[in-house]
Amino acid sequence: MATLVRRLRTSVAPMIDVTDPYFLRLTRLISPFGNHQLWTEMIHANAFSRGRIHLDPVKLAQNLPLRELEDFADNVVVQIGSSSPQDAHEAVDTLVKLGVRNINLNCGCPSRNVQMGAFGAVLMKTPNVVADIVSAMSEAARGSGCRISVKCRIGIDEDESPEFLHGFLSTVTGQTRHKDELPIDIVLHARRAWLNGLSPKQNRLVPVLNYERAYEMVRSFTNTSFVVNGGIDSVDSVVEHLKLADSVMIGRKVREDPWFLSHLDQHVYNVPEHMIPTPESVLAQYTQFADASHNTYGTRYSVLARPLFVFFRGRMGKAMRTHLGWTLTKAKSQNFSHKNATYSVQFGELVQEAVHAANAEYAARSRAPDAQVAEVGA
Repeated sequence: MATLVRRLRTSVAPMIDVTDPYFLRLTRLISPFGNHQLWTEMIHANAFSRGRIHLDPVKLAQNLPLRELEDFADNVVVQIGSSSPQDAHEAVDTLVKLGVRNINLNCGCPSRNVQMGAFGAVLMKTPNVVADIVSAMSEAARGSGCRISVKCRIGIDEDESPEFLHGFLSTVTGQTRHKDELPIDIVLHARRAWLNGLSPKQNRLVPVLNYERAYEMVRSFTNTSFVVNGGIDSVDSVVEHLKLADSVMIGRKVREDPWFLSHLDQHVYNVPEHMIPTPESVLAQYTQFADASHNTYGTRYSVLARPLFVFFRGRMGKAMRTHLGWTLTKAKSQNFSHKNATYSVQFGELVQEAVHAANAEYAARSRAPDAQVAEVGA
């Protein structure tokens, strides 16, 4: 394993329609100790080189966790997709100027739409192209301290051989670098990607996990920092993988239960239980952030609410999700101005209304007046 400098040992994986700026804000409120690296959804490099989203405050806020970049930039990773060294160079140059300190190239997404753009997992078939893109990214980040990494699979289609993966990694990491360019880090999803016949969801489940293949590469590339990803969903499995890898990445487990991060804080990072934020305090801070986001950027309430549908768990979770959905629907029909895309009621007020309704429903059903949403995050 490589010697790590200011590197976190656990990461929240990039997930489309999940790790947007609002979900990342919620995870950081749940775990405010700086223990976990937070990854954005993949952003196409040409969103900067052609779409110029960095010149549009609203679009920028929709794509980048601006609040986290203020005081947490060392621990935020922006993932880009690209098949063009020029586009990737411009994207990195722009992101560095925006204060981004970690940028990743996606070489692992097998979706059909991504393949049609010639980026994602299909790039593993052309390691020289990936090397050129990575070289352009490193050049753009030169002297800034921004780290560049590549996220890939352990194989493509029928080829999961160690020779294939070793050759890919050798090509991507082996280029001679300028003295001011940092080494390339690798994130290995321990499954192969099937480019035909499986959906992205199936590609996260059907291909058999092969951690040994990943650890063969860790042993072979001793000067490269490796993050291992895929199927890691318990504190015990995190601890076991950290014995062999520099870092581990957790995806679906955090998507389904963001409070899992607080368990890692306690059992991996030894945070005392009394320091773990309460659900009530996290919810209050999140709704304050959500109201500010809507008032500043016009963020839709449906987008702001999405992270909360996994925030509430236990027996009351279903009731809370139901009432939150109803409350938002009612607010849109009664209090939404289509002219300026705003609500007359603040998001935080609607969330509290839903909480009270869910508590009342539970109390009535259980015949216990003091029944509360005690299972938030349980």
